[in-house]
Amino acid sequence: MEDNIIIRCCLCGWKPDGKPRWKCSDCGTKWDTFSTNAKCPTCSRVYIDTSCPNCHQTTLNSDWYYEAPEPEPKSFLETLMFWKSKSQCPVTLDDEVWISNEIVHLSEMFGEDYLKSLTTITPDAKYFNRPFTGTEDDAQYIFDRLLSLMNIDGWELRLMFYSTSPIKLSGGITTTPSERLKGSWNGSSGRYVDNGLGHKEIWIEMNELNDLSSLVATIAHELSHYKLLGENRVEENDEHLTDLLAVALGFGIFMGNSYFYFSQWTGSSRQGWKMKKKGYLPEQAIAYAMAWLAYYRDEDLSWKPYLNKTMLKYFEQSYDYIGQNL
Repeated sequence: MEDNIIIRCCLCGWKPDGKPRWKCSDCGTKWDTFSTNAKCPTCSRVYIDTSCPNCHQTTLNSDWYYEAPEPEPKSFLETLMFWKSKSQCPVTLDDEVWISNEIVHLSEMFGEDYLKSLTTITPDAKYFNRPFTGTEDDAQYIFDRLLSLMNIDGWELRLMFYSTSPIKLSGGITTTPSERLKGSWNGSSGRYVDNGLGHKEIWIEMNELNDLSSLVATIAHELSHYKLLGENRVEENDEHLTDLLAVALGFGIFMGNSYFYFSQWTGSSRQGWKMKKKGYLPEQAIAYAMAWLAYYRDEDLSWKPYLNKTMLKYFEQSYDYIGQNL
């Protein structure tokens, strides 16, 4: 294929990602139709029409091919003022493609109607109508709320707590990390554990109880593991896809606002604060995904004030950029 040829859906603009998203109606082979010029690699049937995995409309295969236009020469003044007239995307082109394609993938997994019916969840009484004091009971309440919001039955799931150091629980019980939670668990905020035979556990590090946004983000991530792995939608763990699913299910505010996590430490003679990054998707990718979904769902953006300053900046950049390139 010539370098100046662009392949995209003539109706919605979706671009093929090289994955086997098309299936031959004669022999059942799955393949990327654009890698073979719409010819099935098994039975050699040639297709004239192509169905788009994004908008689900069928058009002529030839209508997917565009010659990239030559850029118009810009005057000095246009070049000087370009930054004012065009919003810059906060993520790379590769990340743009990955986010849009994976949201389409999630839509195929869970159903387009379901994914479009969701909305961004806010940290207020509308969703969490209980004072947060940082106890295990608070965490259990949030866990139960997220099971409901994420449409999970939860009969085989238990919420568990661990700590990398001795800690006193609200009931007066002191817990220390068990042998199976040491080593690779150090530094983690939570884990999804499948013990088999219908026994699955969500483990939360006790320090997460100090911050509501971080706790919700961690539980949402681990329950997204359950929706992907526990409900047998994927075979292999993919942390980035798990983060993206949590955003798609409505928890972007919590995921983005808690990306940088601050916790207090205490020594023998002094104390202070330390910072670490949480999650797998950076703030820019979370904000771009939220903007993509906001357009996809035609969302009311009244929840924007809940974003911290950094997330709000990235979200508005992404939302303007997507709007200018639709």
